[in-house]
Amino acid sequence: MRLSSTTGRLRSAILVSGAVLGLAVAGIAGPATAAPADPNAAVADDKAPPRAVQALATAGGSGVSGTAGTGELSPGKSPTVTGKAPGGLNQTVIGVDSRTRVNPTTTFPTSAIVQIIRTEGTTTWGCTGWLYGASIIATAGHCVHPGGGADGGGGNGFYPRANFTIIPARNGGTNPFGTCTATQLLSVNGWTVSGNEGNDYGAIRLSCAAGNSTGTFGLWWQGASLAGTATTVSGYPCDKTFGEQWRHAGMTVTNSQAQQVFYQNDTFGCQSGSPVYQTRAAGSSFCVGQCVMAIHAYGLHGSSPHSANNHGTRITEAVFNNLITWRG
Repeated sequence: MRLSSTTGRLRSAILVSGAVLGLAVAGIAGPATAAPADPNAAVADDKAPPRAVQALATAGGSGVSGTAGTGELSPGKSPTVTGKAPGGLNQTVIGVDSRTRVNPTTTFPTSAIVQIIRTEGTTTWGCTGWLYGASIIATAGHCVHPGGGADGGGGNGFYPRANFTIIPARNGGTNPFGTCTATQLLSVNGWTVSGNEGNDYGAIRLSCAAGNSTGTFGLWWQGASLAGTATTVSGYPCDKTFGEQWRHAGMTVTNSQAQQVFYQNDTFGCQSGSPVYQTRAAGSSFCVGQCVMAIHAYGLHGSSPHSANNHGTRITEAVFNNLITWRG
């Protein structure tokens, strides 16, 4: 089912339980804030200035490959969350639902996909992220900060760091690689100040080194169009049993823009931050193996191509350099 055009722009992070549905709808926000000089200037919840972005550019693109990990498990029981996402909102299943459940989740690369839970009192929010280093995940910017100059109640306008639980490869009621907490939240001015879709990305530094066990995704940017590139999207949607990972593979990029990538892979609320990735053969440029090209962030809204495709923040040169710098 596609979103009605009257519902406006709905972010893919969604309320799981509680009295109030807090999805942001375009057109009812406060006055727009002037765009900063550098929308990719990094910001953090502890106001510690991130290190200068590394100069990693090569002609036409750049990338890093991931790692498979040791597979060593740290089994435990996942947090119990009651309730489900409200039905019918932020629906971004396009036509027939082609997602399949990932079970088990302990095989790379799905082992490197994490569920992000943010709890405030009795209210719980869900997002998805992916490990690209031993102790860091990438996700959507709106999973860590409300954006557009709004105040999330934590340091530097971010959501409170203490409210986050990160569960690598969660599989229903079990967490095969344990749980982690957040030690730093990161994003960029283009999201936190201006709320621009094309800058809707961030990262969370973790209290654990789960990536050594789960494996880590590679990532790359290229100046050329991504149109026709194979896409897989996997994450933790809230229309399914909470804590189950679901995946839709076998699609391709339908539209490639400077800051966003558009695709027909089915998703749902709480999949914000999911990796949009491709399996790249040995000898491929920039990245080999499981390589991320974009960070899923939005469902259908507005005009074409947004109105006909799910879409995410493209890993551009600036995005890539920030993510690698934050990884350390």
